[in-house]
Amino acid sequence: MRAIVVFDGDCGLCNGFVAWLLRRDRDGRFFIAGSAGDAGRAVLASAGLGVHVAASTIVVWDGSEALTRTDALIRIAHGLPWPWRLAGTMRWAPRSLRDRVYDAVARRRPRRPAEDPACGTPPRDLVGLWRSRLASVDDVAALASPT
Repeated sequence: MRAIVVFDGDCGLCNGFVAWLLRRDRDGRFFIAGSAGDAGRAVLASAGLGVHVAASTIVVWDGSEALTRTDALIRIAHGLPWPWRLAGTMRWAPRSLRDRVYDAVARRRPRRPAEDPACGTPPRDLVGLWRSRLASVDDVAALASPT
C-alpha cells in the first residue's frame, strides 16, 4: 500500500530522514510532501490535522489513517525491506515512552533554510528520485478516494 510522508522541509533532520528513506524504499511505497507545499497541506487537511502538526513531527497518511511521531516511524519501517523492517519492533515499547524520546530529539533537531520550502532540499545525488517521489494534490485525492 502506498502512503505519503509529510515532513518539515525547513528541518535538516527531516530532510536527512527523507533522503535516508528514499535510498531504502526500493519499491517506491512512499511519496513525500513538504508540509509547506500544496500536497503536504492537502494531506494534513484530509487527515484532519492542523498544519502546525508537521512542524514538529513526521506524518504518514495512507488515505484512511494518519500516523505521527513513532507510530509514523513504525509504519515506515514496515514498508521497507529487511533489515529496516526490524525497526518496527519498537511498537512493543509503550507509546508514551517512545514518543517522549521522539519529542526530545525533535526539540533538538537542526534547522536550516530550504531552497524550496514546499519540499526541502534534496541531496545532489537524490534530486531526480526526490522529485519523482514528490506527492501532488492529485496523489492526495487518489489516496483519499475509496477504491
